Amino acid sequence: MKRFIPLMLIGLLAGMNVVSSDALKGGAGQGGSVESALRQARRLADELLERVRQLLMTELEKGGYEGAVRVCSEIAQEIPREIEARTGASIRRVSLRYRNPKDIPDEYERRKLEEFEQQHRARALVDESVEVVREDGRAYLRYMRPILVGPMCITCHGPKEAIPSSVRAILAERYPDDRATGYRSGDVRGAVSVKIPLTNP
Repeated sequence: MKRFIPLMLIGLLAGMNVVSSDALKGGAGQGGSVESALRQARRLADELLERVRQLLMTELEKGGYEGAVRVCSEIAQEIPREIEARTGASIRRVSLRYRNPKDIPDEYERRKLEEFEQQHRARALVDESVEVVREDGRAYLRYMRPILVGPMCITCHGPKEAIPSSVRAILAERYPDDRATGYRSGDVRGAVSVKIPLTNP
């Protein structure tokens, strides 16, 4: 598995101090050590992606593209809120080319998404990125996992000619500022972003 974990202090970045990955060997998160926070982040990313996938498959099996669009861009927003209420961890999907404005990345997420795009073009895309950062005087574990466009995504996110006219009409009505089309299978669609507060190292 290819991962990105910082190996040294790289200083102040967009208002956030990136902490040495030596901190991954100590410090307490909500559930214990930083390692346990990382395990939690991975579990939550798995949960979010699987729950969204199951909902999408259910709608697509019904043949309901409108339902699939609603799941991907609206119902999928409810799952992170439920996870956050249950665990205290912040989790969401983000993209540089978003459909729902709630998926607009923050500065840290934008930088990571740009890195994922560069890595993808170089055929060196990592499976995940893990950093301990300091924001407003508090330490957080920030975890991001790229999301790639799969074949079933093309109907709603592909090139214009690949999107049925009925789906284009739904998207135009619900998301007039939609930026999430023109993708090909295998492209980086976005990422799952998890942020977990830590006890200051």
